[in-house]
Amino acid sequence: MKARLASVIVILITSTLFTPAIEAADSETDRQKLNAIKREYEEAQPPGNEKTRLDYVTKLAEIANRLVSEYRRSGQRNDDLMGAINSELQKHPAPKNIDSRKLSQLLVGKWESPRRVYVYRANGKCGTEDGPISGNWRIQENQLIQDHSRRMIILLNSDYFIYAEGDSVFFHSRVKA
Repeated sequence: MKARLASVIVILITSTLFTPAIEAADSETDRQKLNAIKREYEEAQPPGNEKTRLDYVTKLAEIANRLVSEYRRSGQRNDDLMGAINSELQKHPAPKNIDSRKLSQLLVGKWESPRRVYVYRANGKCGTEDGPISGNWRIQENQLIQDHSRRMIILLNSDYFIYAEGDSVFFHSRVKA
């Protein structure tokens, strides 16, 4: 019994000591990925191509999704790396001539932010999952217009909904049924 208890204590101490090192390594790996995809985007030809922009912001979203998932799971934040990703995302909004009808169809459903779940209905109503669905929304060009505020869409696909409002970037992932 004492040997088993000692083993459990050693495991607990070891996991407590090495978890921050593992998290720091994961953070460094994500920072290296960010730098690599940023370099790849900057070297891409032709510059300014929508497919290239879309690939870039999707790769940024994948890193952000890992960070947000970690935050949801453990409460652990990586503000420096998320700030760097948000800064890059904000530089690359969706083009004004994007198909707003297609974006509207993609937006319908449930989207999870780091703190709550938002609901967008096809009838132009929206709200939070645990609250009233009484807000109004529509998409015009590359902007989500929601209850008199305009938000610049950066990425809206079947997995991610990312937009900017002022200096802030907001990240949502689709709630899978």
